[in-house]
Amino acid sequence: MENIEIFFAKNPDTPPRTTETTTSEERKSNWDKRIIKAKEQAKLKPILFTKVFSFANEFINMLRSRNELDEKENIALLALDDENQAIILGNGIIACGCSWEDTKWNKEERRYEKYDFKYERIKERFDLTYPSDIIWMKFTDKGHLGVVAKSFDINFENDNTSGKLINEVGEKWDDSFVFIFPLTKGILNVYKKDDIERAIGNYLISKGIPIIDFYSHNY
Repeated sequence: MENIEIFFAKNPDTPPRTTETTTSEERKSNWDKRIIKAKEQAKLKPILFTKVFSFANEFINMLRSRNELDEKENIALLALDDENQAIILGNGIIACGCSWEDTKWNKEERRYEKYDFKYERIKERFDLTYPSDIIWMKFTDKGHLGVVAKSFDINFENDNTSGKLINEVGEKWDDSFVFIFPLTKGILNVYKKDDIERAIGNYLISKGIPIIDFYSHNY
């Protein structure tokens, strides 16, 4: 079995996270670095969606095998809403034609006060601890993987980091589908969600898959 531990390491070239003490010069330098990387990735030939899904599935299979977890579903349907049936393939979900409501965080009460009901259906189907226990991926109109992300905030916005980077390289979001990978209790008993997000992103990169928001999964 491949040594998967190497994929959990943070990319040392990742620009520092922006904080209240980050200077304007540092912010610009960090952002410029992300733009340069995005443009490099955009020049690379996109990899077929099916291969991206397969590689992510493959990595989660390695996590399962390594920790002797139960088998996943092979193929099934999941009704995310009244109009759309998502397809479950192995460890992942292909969700087509869905719109996703914004998740709202209550700062005072420190809790989520609203999120799309489709996350609850995923939680129930996979017996997740929280509806936010997912990794998700979205693509551009030119077929590039835009970002590897975590939690229940699927969106196709243009004013966040990944959206701005997509605009910088002259591409747009393909909002017709997303890939979703539920993180079951067995997996999260061994690994943290942040670590799995990072590892999957790094694994995809190791397989030659360009990612426009290249550093996102390292934060």
